[in-house]
Amino acid sequence: MPSVVHVVTTANFAGVERYVSEVARETSYRGWRVAVVGGHPKHMPLALGGAALWLPGASAAQALRSLRRLGRRDLCHAHMTVAEAVAVAARPVHRGPVVATRHFAAHRGTRRTGRLLAPWIARGLQHEIAVSEFVASQLERRPDAVLLNGVPPSPCLWSSSNRNVLVLQRLEPEKDTLTALRAWKASGLGEEGWRLRVVGEGSERAALEASVESEGIASVTFAGWVWDVAGEFSSTGVLLAPAPAEPCGLAVIEAMAAGVPVVASAAGGHLETVGQLLPDVPLFAPGDVSGAAGALRSLLADSRRARLSEEGRHLITLQFTVARHVESLVAEYDRVLRGEPGLVNEPAESGLISQ
Repeated sequence: MPSVVHVVTTANFAGVERYVSEVARETSYRGWRVAVVGGHPKHMPLALGGAALWLPGASAAQALRSLRRLGRRDLCHAHMTVAEAVAVAARPVHRGPVVATRHFAAHRGTRRTGRLLAPWIARGLQHEIAVSEFVASQLERRPDAVLLNGVPPSPCLWSSSNRNVLVLQRLEPEKDTLTALRAWKASGLGEEGWRLRVVGEGSERAALEASVESEGIASVTFAGWVWDVAGEFSSTGVLLAPAPAEPCGLAVIEAMAAGVPVVASAAGGHLETVGQLLPDVPLFAPGDVSGAAGALRSLLADSRRARLSEEGRHLITLQFTVARHVESLVAEYDRVLRGEPGLVNEPAESGLISQ
């Protein structure tokens, strides 16, 4: 039985950690022995559901200790810079080739230490995978493969009677939550019985709440972190995704799987996911408040939202299931173990499909 350990050196359960849990479960179902180091100490083990072994890894030191406990593995799969450094440093312990998934559209290392370690990390990796063509285009070099994220099957949680617009993201500058708030106000949906629900935490939360107050943006709730994402989707009428450079957008894919119509900025990884529903999908230029407001208002008709709900779920079934993603991921694992080059070495001609 082949074995793999995923390393994500955080104590969080946000997009990357949710991705790791879903991939770990599916890989285990395919006959691999899977372990995960890192992630939230409560929510990661619950998400793994016993399909994979979990060990703590909130810091580099803790992750190294956990890898020593695990011992030898056929592969070590790292997510984000600190985890990559840990995986490379622990190579004498796990003795497996190191695979890295690049989740962000940027060169390696957002902090000075990460940038200094970047060349050493790159030399220690055997294989790199990007989560979208957009991410691949922003890296130091072309990755060995591009595998868009997948999500587990979901029942349709959307209802035409739902009157919440949901913003589900970290409240950090790169997510541009302020555009979502201002677009919400400009749309006038609050005057027609709708509400805006902002789910997430981050360094901008206090400033965003102050903007809501000072700019008179009504009918807004800041909910903080909510672990039950499915519960959020079951009361959501539309997901609003304003980030101008989203690497892939797991929340967008999850929303479509649950049947929730999506309004998104026409940029980054969104063009490779919800953007494939063009020309019908309501997209707007990054930072365009009036465009985003108009896109929201274009979904007032129940029939339009119902059509987007159905089309989004169909797209997920065709292209964005976790089973399909892991099938491709395991093929990359096999190439690494055989010492072969990656499958994807040239960019795709286009990430868009007209339907």
